[in-house]
Amino acid sequence: MARFGMDICVGPFSPGRMIRRLAKIATAHVESRLESRFRELDLGFTQWIALKVIHDGVVSTAGELARELGITTGATTRLIDTLEEHDLLFRDRGTADRRVVKLSLTDAGRKVTAALLPDVINAWTEIFEDVDQPEAEAFVATLKKMFATAERLENRAEEVVL
Repeated sequence: MARFGMDICVGPFSPGRMIRRLAKIATAHVESRLESRFRELDLGFTQWIALKVIHDGVVSTAGELARELGITTGATTRLIDTLEEHDLLFRDRGTADRRVVKLSLTDAGRKVTAALLPDVINAWTEIFEDVDQPEAEAFVATLKKMFATAERLENRAEEVVL
């Protein structure tokens, strides 16, 4: 297990600050690079993320989408309504428990996601222009470990609250 001392956690290159700033700057970069593509598809950045995480199987319900995007259930409902109005998303209330709303992409939603994905990948590739392939792969592997640990700690914290 890595241990950080005060020398690493203080100042402009502290890991927490760099992760937070990288997420903010990188997201803004991707969003600005794709602004015209989003506009021509009448799509917002948050709508794109919703389509992508549903497409990738990361989320399958409205509740999971709200947690993934860090937005309220009301905002999630409006987001889903908009995507459904644009025929990009389908809501399935199911038969067993009508409270659970399953989400899936329509054919149009899958086409939009497939059409935008190369542009999104190119924008992210620009952010990694000074990183070689082994470094990028190591970075992703490290992020996976950190993500798993952070989720485990989050789940423990939720169990304590309950």
